[in-house]
Amino acid sequence: MEREDIISTLKHDLGVQKEIIALQVLQQPPSEIPHYRGEASPGMCALVGEILQQHTLWYVTRENLGCFEALTGTGTCENLPREQYLEFMIGQNRNWPMHKDTETLIDYYTRVDAFFRHPEVSGSGLVVGPLARVEQPDLVLLFVTPHQADILSRILAFYGDFARGFGGMGGCIFNIRYTFMTGDPCFSTSDTAWRMFAGLDESELTYTFPYGRLLEIGDRIRPTAGYVNAFKSMF
Repeated sequence: MEREDIISTLKHDLGVQKEIIALQVLQQPPSEIPHYRGEASPGMCALVGEILQQHTLWYVTRENLGCFEALTGTGTCENLPREQYLEFMIGQNRNWPMHKDTETLIDYYTRVDAFFRHPEVSGSGLVVGPLARVEQPDLVLLFVTPHQADILSRILAFYGDFARGFGGMGGCIFNIRYTFMTGDPCFSTSDTAWRMFAGLDESELTYTFPYGRLLEIGDRIRPTAGYVNAFKSMF
């Protein structure tokens, strides 16, 4: 299946309403794609929200994202030393309480980082934009309803696979880092910041696929959506 075909079936057969977002890791800055100007704040969630509205295509590096978890989660930026990172998060927690106390915060990120491992740094930055404008992405972000997520998960099951679902603090951890590291699809409620700045509706989830995996299952979207929708209409 070609890129144009997967876009068509996602939009027309699955019924995805929002722009399909693609992320591509690059080893060197591209000459043909503009470098983002300024800083998207708080981070990738705000950049995704901007692209959903304006359909723009950008190359981003550490200087362009206030929160750079999307970069460390794709091996395109050095992660902060653990103590420095925790010091920053403890300060954030004082201003916007996310955890009941410092001990809970430290335990939370210890558990998260043990499960959602960071990749080694091997790239220079990320291309982020509509899938229609990114030829060979690494990841694809789909904004779907639970009904559409069920159809995608049913297709994975058809091929003997399944997707993990996540909820927690830190949208990029769950929407980007996990799938980039494992090569497995996942869906997520993400967190308040991701949902607000990306502009998700209350009925939407983020479903992340490796691009190659999405191409592999693309021809099952139409028949599976047809079956599930027909089954739903019976009741």
